[in-house]
Amino acid sequence: MKRKTQGRHSAGSPAVFDMRSNTCVWSKAGVIKPTRCINAFDCLSCPLHKRLKKDVASGRLKNGRAPMDWRAFPDRFRTEAEQMKCRHMLSGRVSYKYCINNYQCDTCPYNEMIENESLADFQDHSVQKIVSGFALAESYYYHPGHTWARVEYGGFVRTGLDDFSARLFGPFDRIVLPGMGTAIRQGEACCELIRGSLQAECLCPTEGVVVAVNPKASGKDSFPEWEPFDDGWLMVIEPVHLSSRLHRLYFGEESRTWLEQEAEALTAIIAEESGHALAATGGRAMPDIYGHLPELDWHELKHKFLRT
Repeated sequence: MKRKTQGRHSAGSPAVFDMRSNTCVWSKAGVIKPTRCINAFDCLSCPLHKRLKKDVASGRLKNGRAPMDWRAFPDRFRTEAEQMKCRHMLSGRVSYKYCINNYQCDTCPYNEMIENESLADFQDHSVQKIVSGFALAESYYYHPGHTWARVEYGGFVRTGLDDFSARLFGPFDRIVLPGMGTAIRQGEACCELIRGSLQAECLCPTEGVVVAVNPKASGKDSFPEWEPFDDGWLMVIEPVHLSSRLHRLYFGEESRTWLEQEAEALTAIIAEESGHALAATGGRAMPDIYGHLPELDWHELKHKFLRT
């Protein structure tokens, strides 16, 4: 947790997974000058969004422009104002929707429906590359304890195990997850992996409140063993201190370097304890590494790689 990312994304600008643009929706609507979104499209908690709403309510924006309410626009602008694009359309979340609530997202039933659907609905699949035999998903943040964080539309963070930990410690009989509404902290245990009489805790990659859990992960024999980046997600978190917490994780090229080092360390342990090499099929490390090499020490492995 001491190392910080040196990638292209600063602490104030989280990388949002699979978004078409990082431009503020108020900019796209033509209300303010071109401005980058720094809050992962979580407009309701964005200080700029709140300030602009106050300016609209007061009847005038601070920069002297006309307010957003269509009734205050000159006649030649009314047609455009009456067709204000919904923020979910502006950000690419939906293909077609115009705002009929004057950008009062906090009281909009459509906004509530979209936000609720996004928590448990997982449709976007990760783009992965193979690094030293293990899959690495792009645009994901990685904790040193082999858990990942994916910032999604609206500022929510989806989390899970990475391919390295799934192949080394899995398959699992059960995964114990915290209940919804549980407050969790970055770097503290947030779930328990159960394999026979063995157990291992995983550390949370971010901080906040659990708002959704994957029912597939908590049911016996239902966890998708080797798809940890997609259907194998564990929790969705409503984060606090998002930017500063992401800054403590690996991202981009640094995550690749880190995974290479972890694979080298595992290869050395396997060679020392069993005399075998880390077998790979088609460029991938074999699944169920621990099960194939009973000489390995479970407790040593979880201390070394899960940091628990």
